[in-house]
Amino acid sequence: MARVASILFAASLQAIAANEILLASFDGAAGSTHHWQQMNDPIMGGKSTGTFTVADGKGIFSGEVVDVPFLKAPGFIKASVVDMNPSGRIFPDISACKNIALTVKSETDYKGFRFSIGNAHAPGGKFHAYGYKADFNAAPAGQVNTVTLSLTSFTDYWDDATGAAIKTCQDDKIYCPDAATLKDMRTMGVWAEGVAGKIHLEIVKVTATECGSRDMIV
Repeated sequence: MARVASILFAASLQAIAANEILLASFDGAAGSTHHWQQMNDPIMGGKSTGTFTVADGKGIFSGEVVDVPFLKAPGFIKASVVDMNPSGRIFPDISACKNIALTVKSETDYKGFRFSIGNAHAPGGKFHAYGYKADFNAAPAGQVNTVTLSLTSFTDYWDDATGAAIKTCQDDKIYCPDAATLKDMRTMGVWAEGVAGKIHLEIVKVTATECGSRDMIV
């Protein structure tokens, strides 16, 4: 009986693993190591500063978001994947997945984290607003945890001044991640935006989860 239980448990772990797709890690896993580039806000003389480094098998996103003097409102810093493959995509097809999960640890109680995928531009969208974004909360500070973002929580109709959603995927399916992006995301990024404060976020890995049926978008 114990042997049967052990086999069933191992099979269940394999099933869980089969339902996940690794998108990014920092431990050298094949196909998941990308070139990330950090950028500070360039808008109206923004003063936010940040860095992105890789150490001890983690991507480390650090810095401080401060007010843009001209706007008198917080700017942003971000780190995003910039490597491209002329002969094919660098990310796997996640069309059959329901979520993107981030395994992270934040050393601060920062409230302005966002994650983005792709380069889509919403019909009538803001001039600098490209890609689908979703807010995420990395709390509690000082603890490694996995944050799960439903793909239906992403929208490409967001304010390029604040990063906040103008209309969501739930408001209108036209703002949901499209088939082209899910098939080939081309890029992904982590943002600290619209909230002033110091950040230090350690990213262990990024995965797509609940990958099975392709009938997954609302």
